[in-house]
Amino acid sequence: MLTSRHDGFDVVILFPLQLAKRAEFWVKELSLHNIHFMFANATISFKELVSAYPGPLMLVSLLCPDPHFKKRHHKRRVVQKPLVDSIVKNLMPGGQVFIQSDVLEVAVDMRDRFDAESDLLQHIDTIDPSMQCDEEGWLVKNPMGIRTEREIHAEFEGAKIYRRLYQKLI
Repeated sequence: MLTSRHDGFDVVILFPLQLAKRAEFWVKELSLHNIHFMFANATISFKELVSAYPGPLMLVSLLCPDPHFKKRHHKRRVVQKPLVDSIVKNLMPGGQVFIQSDVLEVAVDMRDRFDAESDLLQHIDTIDPSMQCDEEGWLVKNPMGIRTEREIHAEFEGAKIYRRLYQKLI
């Protein structure tokens, strides 16, 4: 579980509401005190939420966001330039951004947006050569050590998971 990896406090933004409610139920059932799940649209709310966060922002994970396949709906995708700018601005030096999707088009879109910040973010394999990537630069394994329900389901169905991990330069 994420909360057992460190002593800090975790805030997880989930969309849709049912996921946030289910996750908060698990927090209560497991008596966890350093994690909070909330329902929000990260595209709209991230800047405000991170300004109220009680500690340094060290990790942002964007996991399997809604693909919004229709071209006219691409503007609804979570990872847009304003969100990327806010993440990069608020992330502490040495902090990380983990992106993951089982939809190649969405993964490439997220990768392109974070790769555009190469003056501030570096892909983890350039910092840590032990992080194995495939020939297209996607991480072979989940570096968090914890798979999401979506990740487990997608892999069970035979889908590939596309992942990248960035670290903010010091």
